[in-house]
Formats: sequence, structure tokens, C-alpha cells
Amino acid sequence: MGAKLRRIFLAGIFTAIPVYVTYKVLEIIFQFMDRFLAPVVQPIIIHYLGFSIPGLGLVMMIIALFLLGLFVTNFLGRALYGYFEKIVVRIPIASNVYSFAKQIVQTFSRDQRSAFLKVVWLQYPRQGLWALGFVTGTSQSEDGESHYNIFVPTTPNPTSGYVVFMAQKDTIEADLSIEEGFKLLISGGALSRGSHRFRYDKTQGGSLELPEAGSESGDGSGSRQ
Repeated sequence: MGAKLRRIFLAGIFTAIPVYVTYKVLEIIFQFMDRFLAPVVQPIIIHYLGFSIPGLGLVMMIIALFLLGLFVTNFLGRALYGYFEKIVVRIPIASNVYSFAKQIVQTFSRDQRSAFLKVVWLQYPRQGLWALGFVTGTSQSEDGESHYNIFVPTTPNPTSGYVVFMAQKDTIEADLSIEEGFKLLISGGALSRGSHRFRYDKTQGGSLELPEAGSESGDGSGSRQ
């Protein structure tokens, strides 16, 4: 009985912590935006309306970001932004910070994710070790065998990694979306649902296969995670 009550109590704690952290982060952002932009516009609002508007700074920030996006998506904006980047990358410390931040953002941007076709499991860097890879394209070897072009990110920083070219028959398509694959990598496997069900069957000359749902490997020749 005591163990059950302890589990229920811990479940309540683990549920409350992310909710509280999310609330505090949003509160800090809200207050920061209010202090940053509201003093510019709030006096005008008070002068004409006679009262202040809570959250005005956040609203102004959203409008400013929209206008910035509108600016950098046209020809003149892209040209000026490119010129700005050339200046920043020449500044020693600023260039490192800017490049790192940009890589992080690009990794999770929709345009970057759209470059990945699907998520696959592959045995890399050697047989028996399973890695998560993102297919970026296809190619063929000289003998005509179909290969995947696979990006294998590092953990927990997925902005770096390795590119491998592996025969399609030697990969297993993962039952994961691109977003789920990145979450699994960044968490260091902590967000794994524990039922990926991949297996290497030595009896098939190095080919890879997925076991059927509900089946178990009884010959001891395969490994499962």
C-alpha cells in the first residue's frame, strides 16, 4: 500500500514539474517582452486611452517578428541580411555564437526537416550497434544496387553527424516521424518508447528484417531492443 501511494505521489510530482516550468518560462518571456517594448508604446496608449494594456510588449514583439520575417523573405531583405551575415562571421566571438545558434534553428526548421525523407535504423558504426539515421536521398552503386543517402546525427547535438551510403536492404524503416526521431536523439534515448523491435538475423547472410508483431526470437540468433 505504501509503495502504491508513493508511486501515485511521484506521478503527481512528475506531472506538475513540466507544467510549472512551462508556466514560469512563459511568464518570464511575457514579462521580458513587456519590459522591453511596452515602455515605447505604453505611454502613447495611456495618453489616448487613459489606461495601460497588459501584455502589449508581447504583442508588439509578435508584430515585430512578423515584419522581420516579411522583410527577409523578399529580394531586398535577403540581400541586406546576407550582407549582415558577412559582417557577423568576421567578428571572432560573435561568429561562433551566431553560427551555432543558426545551426540549431535550421536543424528544427520546417525547411530543414523537409530535406529528410524518413527515419531508418542501421547498424553503424559496426554490426550489433543500432543507430538512427535520416534518409536524405537515394543513389546506386556500380552494380546497380539501390542505396540510401543517410545522415546520422550525433547526440545530443544533432547539428553535426556523419553521412553514410548504405544498401536499402540493410536498413529498417523506423516507425517514427522526423520530429519523433529528433526528440529521441536529443533526449539521448530517454524519450524512447522502448518498442522499436529491430533485429539482426545472422542466418540471412547479413540482411535485416523486422520481426512480425507479437513474435519472439526463439533461436537466440538475433538481438532485440
